[in-house]
Amino acid sequence: MDSLFKFTDEGIKYLAKLISDQLKDGIMVEKQSEQEIPVDINEASVFVKKSKYTLYGKVSRNEIPFHKRGKHLYFFKSELITWLKTGKQEDKTSVQNEVDEYLLKNQM
Repeated sequence: MDSLFKFTDEGIKYLAKLISDQLKDGIMVEKQSEQEIPVDINEASVFVKKSKYTLYGKVSRNEIPFHKRGKHLYFFKSELITWLKTGKQEDKTSVQNEVDEYLLKNQM
């Protein structure tokens, strides 16, 4: 029985790569859109593996990216990922800020 299409090995590999690339693109788009959905403090604390109270402290010191609507705090996963990636730099900054605050308070 003859089939309508005859594929070479190279043709099959090419089609497999096309399908694979399209699936990867679809997954990346889904992940990116998921990161742009705002999450509350509970979800953010699970995501960054810090307690809610630690996050509240970081919010009050403007050490973490957040958005506020009324009394509610919201976070975007993409911003939290960026914050986590630059954490070492922000830690140095926050230590310097604490030193500056201490020196200002304890001037003679």
